[in-house]
Amino acid sequence: MTKRQICIQVDEDIAREMEEIRDKTGIPVSRQIELKLKGFKIVEDEEGTFGDLYDNPKKLAKVRKRWDKAFGKKTAVEILDSAQKKRVKS
Repeated sequence: MTKRQICIQVDEDIAREMEEIRDKTGIPVSRQIELKLKGFKIVEDEEGTFGDLYDNPKKLAKVRKRWDKAFGKKTAVEILDSAQKKRVKS
């Protein structure tokens, strides 16, 4: 899929919110807009950041168990690819 640059105007409050997310996560505002247009939502991890999972094997095992229950052995890339293919068909 090729990408094309466009210019949009957003409400000042939305722009400020996206800039805050950019400062916290490093996700550029342009990428946030792209994700929102694709139906994704950026949310904060309720139990802290994912970085602390590497230091906590019990938490990591819990997250892995939830992942396997929801998605089986698929990787995140495989899940996103299949979701995109479903959107293209509809």
